[in-house]
Parts: sequence; structure tokens; C-alpha cells
Amino acid sequence: MDETEKMMQPEQADKKTDKIKKKFIERRSAWYVITAVLVLIVLGIGTVAGAARGIKDRISVAENQAAPKIQLQLDGARQDLEEGRYEIALTRLDWILEDMTEFLTEEELAEVGDLYSQTLVLISSRKTPTPQPSPTLIEPEYTPTPDLRGVQELFETAQNLVGSKNWEEAFQTLLALRENDLSFRAVQVDGMLYIVLRNRGLQKILSDGSLEPGLYDLSLAERFAPLDSRAEGLRTWTRMYLTGASYWDVDWYQVVLHFEQIYPHLPNLRDGTFMTATERFRVGSIEYATQLLTAGEYCLSQEYFEKALSISEDPDARLLSQEAAEACLSGAQPPGQEQTEPTSVEPTEEQTVEPGEEITPEPGETPGG
Repeated sequence: MDETEKMMQPEQADKKTDKIKKKFIERRSAWYVITAVLVLIVLGIGTVAGAARGIKDRISVAENQAAPKIQLQLDGARQDLEEGRYEIALTRLDWILEDMTEFLTEEELAEVGDLYSQTLVLISSRKTPTPQPSPTLIEPEYTPTPDLRGVQELFETAQNLVGSKNWEEAFQTLLALRENDLSFRAVQVDGMLYIVLRNRGLQKILSDGSLEPGLYDLSLAERFAPLDSRAEGLRTWTRMYLTGASYWDVDWYQVVLHFEQIYPHLPNLRDGTFMTATERFRVGSIEYATQLLTAGEYCLSQEYFEKALSISEDPDARLLSQEAAEACLSGAQPPGQEQTEPTSVEPTEEQTVEPGEEITPEPGETPGG
């Protein structure tokens, strides 16, 4: 081995040692990095979990604090309704819906919605006089234009229209609000829709004589809350009116049967023919009494003639009533049931009648005497 090779051997040994040191350092650095990353991950998870726990704790505290306030306002609203302070009850319910909605359970939200609808009905019933029937006016076809106002403005407009009893425009405004934002103050909008549909249905039935459209509005209102006793009662009488009118000129007994129940309660209830329940009962009674007179039911006929005449005088009905009364007093028999003289049976050639002997009629013969 020459001198050059001897000099290179120490250098190669040094390089090999440096490489070993370098690899050791790199491996140790990698472990440091991995350890640091793991520590950061653990710290991050702990921070997130702690934050979530803190948020959950704060929400729980807020719910616990909100629950007694909500219950206090609900109890106050119920008491206000019982004592007739409807506006105050409505204010309490508005506060719950506006400030405490996020803390309400589904049961509480449904309860608030029912109370809200009841309150609106009571306010409307106190302020809205009972509409009286009036002639139906032919109105031009209404085509609503798209409403591009904000939902808050639409809500306030609808409130004003409900307050002024403009049911048609209030309904169209609420529909536009729902089309723009289905979830905006959902419970309050449902309550307003109920009161609008309920009152528009009553108006159509009592004032406009539009019975089927009015019944349809009441059915729509019932989707938001149960109908009150007045609306439910009117719906029952209206359905009975339509049923009785369907027998007109077909079965006068059914006409009288239905309208005799209706007209004492709703004498001016009418449909598009402008015939009130009272007039239908009067005319139906005359027609039915005439049928009874023809059938020989004189006493019952006079009874229905008198019912019709007690509503208004009718010369023709008066004459027929007198005729029925005279026949009833005389005990006249119905047509076709008059008594006839007994007929005797003539003996035939085959029969020889002896004194004291009875005659036995042949089948089909009428016995004499």
C-alpha cells in the first residue's frame, strides 16, 4: 500500500462517522417533530371539546333560565283570556314567539299557537259585528299581482288589514308572505291565516250568500286550529240549508223538515237564489200542505197551511187552509175511501135458496150484507 492510500483511509473513516452522526440526528429530529404534532393534536381536541362543553353548558343555563319566564307568560296569557284582556294576552304571546322561540319545545310551541289563534278569534269576535245578508254584487275577476315587498313589511301590512277587517286583501298579503319566506313568524302567520279564513268564510255565508265558498274557507281555517262554536254552528246550518234546497221541487216533505229547523235560528240565511231560509220554509209548507190536502190528510194539511200563513199572508193558501179545516172538522174521508152501500149476492141457477138456508159464496164473490 502506497502513501496515498494510507492518507485516504483516515479521511474515509471520518466521512463514515459523519454520516452515522447525521442519520442519528435526523432520526432524533423526526421523533421531536412527531411528538410535537401529537401534542398539538391532543391540545386541539381538548380545546374543541372544552369549547363544545362550555357552549352546551351555557345553552343549558339559558334554557333553565328561560323556562320559568316562558311558563310565567303562558299562565299570564291564559288568565288574561279568561278575564277578557285579549290585547294583553296577545302581547305576552308575541313576546314568547319573538324572543323565546329557540327555547320552546314542540309541545310548548303548539300550545302557544293554539292560544294565539284563540286570542285572535276573541279579539275579532268582540270587534266584528255580525254581518247581515245583502244583495250579491257582481265583482270583476280579481287577479293578484306579484308582491315583491320584504317579509317584515308584508307581515305588518297583513296585521293592518286584519285590524281593518279587510279579509280578502289580508289573505292575499299573507299568501305573498308565505311564498317569500315559509318560516317567517310561522306561528303568528298561521294564527292570522286562521282568523282571516274564518271571518272571510262567515262573511261569504252571511253577507254574500256564497254558501259553498264560505264552507270551503271554514274548512281551510280548520287546518290551522279548531273552529269556535259560532263558526261550527254556522257551518252545520249552512250544510243543512244546502241539503234542504237539493230537495226543492222533488220532495216537499224533506224541504219542510230541513228548513223548519233552520229558519228560527238563521231566518235570513240564503243562497244565490236570494231565497231566505224563512221563505223556503213558507213556500215548502204550502206545497207540502197542498199535497196532504190532495191525499185527504186534511187536519195535517191545515196545520202546515197555518205555519206558512203565520209567516206571511197568502190569499190562495188561506182558501186552501179553510177548505182543509172544514174537511178536518167534518171528518171527511180521504178520496178513494168513501163508504159504499152493501151489495147482495144474486143466486145462480145452481143455487136454490130455501128459507133459513145460508148462502156460501163461491171464491171471488163478495158476501152480501
